[in-house]
Amino acid sequence: MNQKRLFSSFLKIRFTDQGISPVIGTLLMLVLTMLLVGVAAVSLAGIPNPLKKGLTADVEIEFVEGGVPNEIRYRENFITLAHKGGDPLPLEDIQIVIDGQGSSYTGVVAHGGRIVNGDVQVIYLDLFPAGKGPHYETRNPCIADGYWSAGEAIVLNGDDGLGNNSTVKVQVGNTTNTSNNFGFKKGTNVNIKILETPSRRLVSSCNTNVMAAKKI
Repeated sequence: MNQKRLFSSFLKIRFTDQGISPVIGTLLMLVLTMLLVGVAAVSLAGIPNPLKKGLTADVEIEFVEGGVPNEIRYRENFITLAHKGGDPLPLEDIQIVIDGQGSSYTGVVAHGGRIVNGDVQVIYLDLFPAGKGPHYETRNPCIADGYWSAGEAIVLNGDDGLGNNSTVKVQVGNTTNTSNNFGFKKGTNVNIKILETPSRRLVSSCNTNVMAAKKI
């Protein structure tokens, strides 16, 4: 009888609510924490990390020289940009946007084409030679490694565009069906922005006046 009473007392001590509650509570907290972490991970999937550092660079204009027909030809418009410091800029992740006063051509010369004057926006969709005129790569040997790095300058030209298949896009006012060539009026101001794609985050910006170009 005494043994039965001792065993009964042992069971009561071993399985009291006071002994079970902390264990169950700890397990429930652990499961809840894991669920919350899982939900947070799913919810934040695909959302950019606001703390992630973007590309930074100091880009300056060395010069812009240009003009519009009939002063000079589009191929005589040049923009030279110098990378003064900061991150190497991958060619596929960089756009250059140039805004100013000037012109572009629409259609085909001598076949109904015409010059359109006004507010010009030029967008280099990337910095690769593909989709640009043959002289772009020749003028910019520094980008052969796939980057525009500190200490290097790139040269942009009014004839870099390649018609419909161009990675240089030119718009004049509301006219978008241009031949993707461009010229800026001498003495006017141009604003240039370097953007990181696809976020369109601003990396650098600069502006200057257009100097009169020399005829080639």
